[in-house]
Amino acid sequence: MDLVLLGGTVLTMDASSGRAEALAVEGGKIAAVGPSAEVSKLVGPETRVVHLSGRAVIPGIVDAHNHFGMTVWEPVSVDCRMPPLNGINEVKDAIGAAASAAPAGQWIWGLGFEALTWGEKRRVTREELDEVAPNNPVCIMDYYYHACYANSAALKLAGIDRDTPDPERGWILKDGNGEPDGTLWESAMNPVHRMSMRAHIDQYGEEGVAGLVHQNCLRHLSLGITSVGDALVTPESAEVYRIADRLNKLPIMIHQMRGGDEFYRPPVKASKGEYTGDNVSDRLRGNIMKIFMDPVYPDNADVRHHHDGSTEHVGHRNYTQEEVDSLVLDAAGRDIQVAIHCIGEWGIEQGLNAFERAAREHPRPDPRFRIEHLTYPTLSQIKRAKSLGVIVSHQPAFLSTVGDMMRDHVEEMGIDAPPYPVASLLAEGIPMAAGSDFPCSLLDPRLGLYAMTTRSVKPDAHLVAPEEAVSVMDGLRMYTMGSAYAMFRENEVGSLERGKRADLVVLSHDPTGIDPSFIQDVKVQQTYVDGELLFELI
Repeated sequence: MDLVLLGGTVLTMDASSGRAEALAVEGGKIAAVGPSAEVSKLVGPETRVVHLSGRAVIPGIVDAHNHFGMTVWEPVSVDCRMPPLNGINEVKDAIGAAASAAPAGQWIWGLGFEALTWGEKRRVTREELDEVAPNNPVCIMDYYYHACYANSAALKLAGIDRDTPDPERGWILKDGNGEPDGTLWESAMNPVHRMSMRAHIDQYGEEGVAGLVHQNCLRHLSLGITSVGDALVTPESAEVYRIADRLNKLPIMIHQMRGGDEFYRPPVKASKGEYTGDNVSDRLRGNIMKIFMDPVYPDNADVRHHHDGSTEHVGHRNYTQEEVDSLVLDAAGRDIQVAIHCIGEWGIEQGLNAFERAAREHPRPDPRFRIEHLTYPTLSQIKRAKSLGVIVSHQPAFLSTVGDMMRDHVEEMGIDAPPYPVASLLAEGIPMAAGSDFPCSLLDPRLGLYAMTTRSVKPDAHLVAPEEAVSVMDGLRMYTMGSAYAMFRENEVGSLERGKRADLVVLSHDPTGIDPSFIQDVKVQQTYVDGELLFELI
């Protein structure tokens, strides 16, 4: 036996949500799960023995919705989050410092600026970025990644000027003189985003790119994350993954959810099966397509319910029903899994309509349609999602950070379901996957688990719809078996059962045995992938 862990609480996450005391690993697979007295008999002269001393073991976390490809570049980008920065002047100082240290013409990429709720609650302008970086193109990605902020050099390279029309599904914001003010919403950000990523790949070369991917993997492993679903893979991010995989720098599994040629371009090629080669290796897989049904900026595709019983569609949608139906039908006819980003009620309705039509015209025994987010569903939509067998892939950490905004939006729109329902979805029997949406929300799955189980909104821990809280065990199942199922991987990961891959995490405490308010204090002490120790807290 290669590895034996003894004397703890093994939360197997199998169908019975069983518990054991010990676990054995051989050849990268789980060989035995059971009482310590029995598993200890498998210890041989070469076996590595880990005495858990009461600690807990869970399956490796499967982050079903993450933007790993975006955060690869964090170590070589400017951190524009607030906090740690305090206002736009500090953002300008940070961009200016990076530009002064870079040769003229080199792209400066910033991450995490959020204009809605932090700092001065305004956008950084083209002129402000020109002031501190006159000789370098600048692209600052918005915290939610549905917008970017560019200076004049970046706009010029992208061919955006006062006469450039808004692209389909995008907005170029203008100043009082009719000039682009530097803010690009949704698909308008595509050319700037793509050029900046292309410049980074060329600048750092294959060894540098692979090193950055590996570093990002280590960050995920330190939080117990052993598998990631990248929720929008462009040709550039696919190239980055292939480089890392080829150079053996991809220790975790990446599930590539393909979009269009640019971040917010329709996934036409994906729907027509042009990315069947995405199943590159054991670590790098694909065969799933992602559609953005509604935008974040300027608003979601919503339905307002009036007191007299009437309704009206408000906000923006990215596709007509016919357009999204066409994409989903093309993919379903080629047995490609489909995931649709749906936030508002109108967007959710169009997504469900498309899935219903695909199920009717291209019936398959197990399509595993996914809705990403499902932020503002109605009670009838929850029941309809169940009837269609839709998997809901949600990101519970948002509840802890913007739960008040969700509550207010539900009240404003007159939605009959509670804000950010989770218990209601479970009660309906809907398959649930959990993820981070990092960097659009925080990466640590302990925050998502805390949010689901406490319904607490930071910083003062007041509650939003506390009746929608779920148990810690239910939350863990979403991050393990639920997410594995969403990726068609439930036969290899997601639970600790004999014959499955030994992706597992050692925790300082059993999270099911403590007050959920303290879940974020539980430490990830070891993370194994295929039985190999890849992270250890020293």
